[in-house]
Amino acid sequence: MAKTRSKGKAPQFSFETISQEEASDRRKQRGTRRSKYSPIGDQFEDLEEGNVLAFRASKNEVQGVRNYMRRNFDGEHQVNSRRVDGDTFEVHISRT
Repeated sequence: MAKTRSKGKAPQFSFETISQEEASDRRKQRGTRRSKYSPIGDQFEDLEEGNVLAFRASKNEVQGVRNYMRRNFDGEHQVNSRRVDGDTFEVHISRT
């Protein structure tokens, strides 16, 4: 027996027209949920051209940083890493 659809009201949406630049800025803003990598993003936002953000992280954290940066700063950054000792890596993040 097929389910019947309720005849309730359709959701009401509130629309506004904004510029592409403002839409891009809004997408870059973080919501209430913060990643453990958010402090890196905060430091990157203040990073000047020609400077590099450097820190140490585990192998898994390096991948987490790469994913976080790709999601939040796609096309604006470059992440490089090198093994320092054991499972520890030195991570360098710079602007492109």
